[in-house]
Amino acid sequence: MKNLNKIALILSFIVVLIAFSVLSMSSLPAEYRYTWMGLNPLRGMEGLAFTVQYFLHTGAVLTWTITIALILLIWWRLYAIFNRI
Repeated sequence: MKNLNKIALILSFIVVLIAFSVLSMSSLPAEYRYTWMGLNPLRGMEGLAFTVQYFLHTGAVLTWTITIALILLIWWRLYAIFNRI
């Protein structure tokens, strides 16, 4: 952890936020798409949690645990990619 690349860390975090904002925008009707409701990345994370719950038929705690693990995995791999560049 001594050699933490701050630029790659921030860039990967921004890319994850943009990805979940796009996911949120794609699930809303056109009149809400470019409002704060449409650009809110937390709604994209809720969409991922709903997808996990729908396909795996899990409870609330396990659903959010899997969702957070997936988000952290995506963020960690993006950091690894940006760190190599």
